[in-house]
Amino acid sequence: MTHDAAPDFVPPTWFTHALAAPCESRYVDAGGTAIHYLSWNEHDTHKPGLVLAHGFRAHARWWSFIAPFFTERFRVVALDFGGMGDSGNRAEYTDENYARDLLAVIDAAHFERPVVVGHSFGGGRVLHMCADHPEHVGRAIIVDSHLHLHDGEPRVRSSDLRPKKIYPTYEAARARFRLIPAENRAAPYIINYIAEHSIKRVDDGYTWKFDDTRPRLITHFNVSSMLARLTTPVTFVYGDDSAIVTHQHAAEIVAHIPNCRGPIAIPESHHHVMLDQPLSLVATLRALLY
Repeated sequence: MTHDAAPDFVPPTWFTHALAAPCESRYVDAGGTAIHYLSWNEHDTHKPGLVLAHGFRAHARWWSFIAPFFTERFRVVALDFGGMGDSGNRAEYTDENYARDLLAVIDAAHFERPVVVGHSFGGGRVLHMCADHPEHVGRAIIVDSHLHLHDGEPRVRSSDLRPKKIYPTYEAARARFRLIPAENRAAPYIINYIAEHSIKRVDDGYTWKFDDTRPRLITHFNVSSMLARLTTPVTFVYGDDSAIVTHQHAAEIVAHIPNCRGPIAIPESHHHVMLDQPLSLVATLRALLY
């Protein structure tokens, strides 16, 4: 007697078709660091560019089942920021370096003023790039990014100082994979895919891909003034049930950014919008871009 897999573990057709879309892995140098990115349809040179930026300690493949929905209208790439995914590590992580990552990928993809979509941590980095290099971006869409609008001194979160654990087997590492903040709405087939690309083999076992050898400096200084000088058109999207971005905070962010559309709430969604409501995110982005 055999048993079928639980329905939540069986990927639906839309998901398997998206992952089957042709995709090339590329690298570009950004200030001496090898930055990895995925490119879906780089030969469609007549189409405008779309860049997808992930959250903290995530990677480009968080967008692998989202990106193919946009290749009809755009050339699409998704990058791994330095120190995350399959990109190289750095001696120092700053907003300027993360902007360099984005600019290097935009240049390597031969994009002219693309749309740039950033989730969470990636959204903040996209806004910094738009403020400092507005000539390189045509439009930004920020997805559930918390911004410290009240200026303060830079600090290092203690949680960022914990060393990565080494697990004896892939299965042991996979069993410890967690989203932060913890959420349970994402389908297991999505979590399995994300986890698979978050783990790497090392000499004595398996561990996470992100760099933990140096603390992440979180700069809060002059965020409000940075937002005030944005000239790039921005749209702010967030999860209606997000633990990171409240309705009030979303409205406050929009009020700080000139020429900002939103906030647009995606119903029944937590912070990791592309994981727990992927098709709603696709529909929202299509409505904004098409």
